[in-house]
Amino acid sequence: MTMANDLFLLLAQADSGGWLESLGLLDLGSQALLWFRVALGIGLVIFVHELGHFVAAKTFGVKCEKFYVGFDPPMKFGPIKLPSSLGKFRFGETEYGIGIIPLGGYVKMLGQDDDPRRMKEEVERARRVAAENADGDVDPEDIDIDSLPLDPRSLPAKPVWQRMIIMSAGVFMNVITGIMFAGAAYFGGVPYTPAIVGGVSPGGPAWKADIEPGGEVVSIDGLEDSQMHFREMRSAILHAGLEEPDRPVPLTLVYGNSEAPQSEVEYSLTTEPLPQDDRLRIIGIIAPGSETLSSTSPATENSIASTVVDERFAGAKLDSYAGKPLDLEAIVPINAFYDHLYSNPDQDIELTFTLKEDVQSSVTLPPQVSKWIGIRSVIGPVTDLVGGGPAEAAGMKIDDVVTAVGGAPVDDAEALLLAIANRKATRIAVKRGDETIELEINPDDSLQTLPPTTGVGLKASVNAYGFAFSMPAKVAAFDDGSKVDGDTLEDGATLRKIQLIESDKLPEELLKQPILLEAIEKLEEGWEFSEEKTVSAFFESIQFLPTGTKFKVLAEQPSGVIADLNVELKEDENRVRFDRGLVFAPAEMIQTASGVQEASMLGIREAKRRLGEVMRFLGMASRGKISADQVGGPVRIFQVAGSEAEQGISKQLLFLTMLSMNLAILNFLPIPVLDGGHMVFLIAEAVMGKRVNEELEMRLTMVGACMLLALMIFVFFNDIINII
Repeated sequence: MTMANDLFLLLAQADSGGWLESLGLLDLGSQALLWFRVALGIGLVIFVHELGHFVAAKTFGVKCEKFYVGFDPPMKFGPIKLPSSLGKFRFGETEYGIGIIPLGGYVKMLGQDDDPRRMKEEVERARRVAAENADGDVDPEDIDIDSLPLDPRSLPAKPVWQRMIIMSAGVFMNVITGIMFAGAAYFGGVPYTPAIVGGVSPGGPAWKADIEPGGEVVSIDGLEDSQMHFREMRSAILHAGLEEPDRPVPLTLVYGNSEAPQSEVEYSLTTEPLPQDDRLRIIGIIAPGSETLSSTSPATENSIASTVVDERFAGAKLDSYAGKPLDLEAIVPINAFYDHLYSNPDQDIELTFTLKEDVQSSVTLPPQVSKWIGIRSVIGPVTDLVGGGPAEAAGMKIDDVVTAVGGAPVDDAEALLLAIANRKATRIAVKRGDETIELEINPDDSLQTLPPTTGVGLKASVNAYGFAFSMPAKVAAFDDGSKVDGDTLEDGATLRKIQLIESDKLPEELLKQPILLEAIEKLEEGWEFSEEKTVSAFFESIQFLPTGTKFKVLAEQPSGVIADLNVELKEDENRVRFDRGLVFAPAEMIQTASGVQEASMLGIREAKRRLGEVMRFLGMASRGKISADQVGGPVRIFQVAGSEAEQGISKQLLFLTMLSMNLAILNFLPIPVLDGGHMVFLIAEAVMGKRVNEELEMRLTMVGACMLLALMIFVFFNDIINII
């Protein structure tokens, strides 16, 4: 039996971003060890599959001539002959080895060959072996091969039921070992980000449903779990969105904790597409953060936080803010601090941390003075309202445009957000058509756990008011004092592209933080404004660059003329930012089985989920709901494997469970050459009482081999194209 094409069939979903991001930081020895673990893990999955076939064949007395992990084809280039294996040895009648091509494995049995071109030849060989082992001095050349019986130790000579067991044994072993991998992972402890609402994206489905931060997801689209992982929740949403984009997804949240009464709240949310890929759907729930500062970069370089928080604060825990102790009994303790931070952007905040040495240290975090390039962006129309929320209750409608807050005109989007950040009852004037209407809005107590512009697309919101508005890339006003040379920008100009120039003059310290390096690279390429590259995201990305940094701006004037100018970054003394540069680590929990029995149950659950995902994914693929770039082959497998292995043994074991379940299902598809194709022929033989016509079986197997070869080439080049 062979797994020649199984690895090419693994369907790796696109939600696996961030592959091997930090491998460049590893030294050579660590990287070599990491890739050894990856190769060992994938090799183990292949080994146990072939071991299943091997043990079953030996049990029924079938002669196994070879057992290989990897393939060992003749490697010859002209007169040069290369080794076909990394190592091999013979024990008894079987040759064991590791093939030079690491794309599967095989067990070679007497009378069986997965290469359709050699099937008939192999059956004839089984008959000749029988003749050679028979008594008598008959010349083999005088024998009618077709009249000879098969060697009793050949695979075709065995009863149908035995061959069925041999063919399915590899899949069975993958399922069993997949369960064992997952059970071992949970027995040792699996770190995970809990499926808790850390925040909601402005204007998203969760925001419109008025879902409050701090709720714990216990059910999503039929998947129930009291310890749900954020990754599992996200996967369920992605699958639901791919299958039926317009179908509401049922969601159940639990609020409260062991110290307070718990309450279940049920929602039904229709997913919305990601701006950068409308095939991928979301509901706008952001993962929770922890109260612990990042152990590598506690503050963003060149931010106000970096002036008061140094490397001593790496891994420090926040104890209190503004004289208020952090409530560690809350589901997400850090949310209360975030709410205070983003509701008071212009205030100093006293913070107390416990450092790693159990030493307390207090600092005062000043406001983050804004930087700008002389551009103010317009206030777009209201796009969404919370059902029954303060804005809707006050009479606000979709497409209203806010023009004043508390009687004072607001001319740009950032001014509007700062004017309502403190969440006080106020009069808000809106332009509706040709008339201006004043509304009295009394904000509620909705938490602001994210900066108002953090989310998906062009929308912004201060949650307590219950309305979200767009921030299009249009100029509300331009300060000529920021211009170095070139044209000027007229009010109403549409920003097309802004590019960082003279980037070689940036200080090296900025390049040490991956998130800043990524932003700088995007700015160097040129920030072309879209729903993915928003004006608010651009303003955030330039905050931690030094003043004097230069940019080239291309914009379309209201007249249609393209404006071309160079500007430089300056301090915006009249504005502050919501984000001050503190970097907290993501929330993490560890799920550990209490004993072998619970580990086994969790292993079975994990295997069932992964099997279900593969079946669901194949169903969507058959209905044309999966695109080419969502299908991965060997390159993606190794990428994902490396990323998971880097996170620890338990994550790698769960990846091996996923890989095992993929190979179990895919290898059992009714395609000739695969185990499932052999099973189809065996079932037909059992029903008809005789073997399927050898010529027909050979032709069908040839068709199946060509199909898999074509798929193999497709996914391999698809991997390369997607990586490039």
